[in-house]
Amino acid sequence: MIHWCYKVAAFFALCLLVACSSATPRLDKMAPLPGNFTCRVAVLPFQDHGNYPRGAELFYKVFSTELVSAAAFQVVQEGDVLDLYRQLTIFPSQEPTLEQLRIIGSRLGVQLFIGGDILRMVERRSGLEVVTELTVVLRLYDGRTGKLLWETYHKRRGRDYRIIMHFGRVNTITGLARRMSKEIINLWIEQGMNQCAK
Repeated sequence: MIHWCYKVAAFFALCLLVACSSATPRLDKMAPLPGNFTCRVAVLPFQDHGNYPRGAELFYKVFSTELVSAAAFQVVQEGDVLDLYRQLTIFPSQEPTLEQLRIIGSRLGVQLFIGGDILRMVERRSGLEVVTELTVVLRLYDGRTGKLLWETYHKRRGRDYRIIMHFGRVNTITGLARRMSKEIINLWIEQGMNQCAK
């Protein structure tokens, strides 16, 4: 039931946001962050709704790396998360239930989870230039209850970073994922996760 509600909420949020995408990520706060949370977080495998080969894995690795380097987060190793997925018979392409989230949170000893969806990921050649585009929805969950706390929508194209002529333009999907990850993490720190700032 709750899994279905998250999908419906994400669909309506996506419909509202597609028409008004901007240069900055959009953050919706469903609930406040837990008081005095630790900076130990687990990044759950992202759901891939695009058609870029292994796009969710690519964004997962880039986002986790930026999370560690941009702030004082202790990110649980990917292997530990995947081991628990295996024990609970959850496929990485499957979203865990509320009860499974609670179990994962207690076994990993985390107060916050990060999960999300890759809605669109494009890297293709168009004439003499490379077109890159990425659309993601990231969610922040309470590790003890599995409750959705924050949801962030972000959509950018490589050309959005162009300064003059072609300078500043991001020509690889990895570079675009890195820039967008930094923007999302910086927004989270500004909006209340500042106790994890370096």
